[in-house]
Amino acid sequence: MFADTDFILALVKDTDWLKENAVNILKENKGKIRTSVSVMIEMALMCKKFKVNTMNTFAHIFEIIDVDGETYSVCMRAALYIEKYNLNVFDAFHASFCGEDKIISSDDVYESVGIYRIRLEK
Repeated sequence: MFADTDFILALVKDTDWLKENAVNILKENKGKIRTSVSVMIEMALMCKKFKVNTMNTFAHIFEIIDVDGETYSVCMRAALYIEKYNLNVFDAFHASFCGEDKIISSDDVYESVGIYRIRLEK
């Protein structure tokens, strides 16, 4: 099964009109529910909007929803970039996907997290 953002939000929020159903679905399907990076990007945007710690939220989500190792690493590294370096959500995920590679960009924010940037601007 694939979990979209509404399902995850219902689980992690203190109150939500979908919470009871989401909890029941989780109980019945624990270990069979997965999600994707795109859902986690949406979750990170929600964290920024509501000023909630992204790393803590992601850690909580990954306790209840399955993701593969690469998705986990990318998301947690992006969360670190958001919380520690104050990168915006998209830059944080770009940096995380970049890994040890160089990044081609006009945005110097990547240098703040130690990523070598090939300058797009002259």
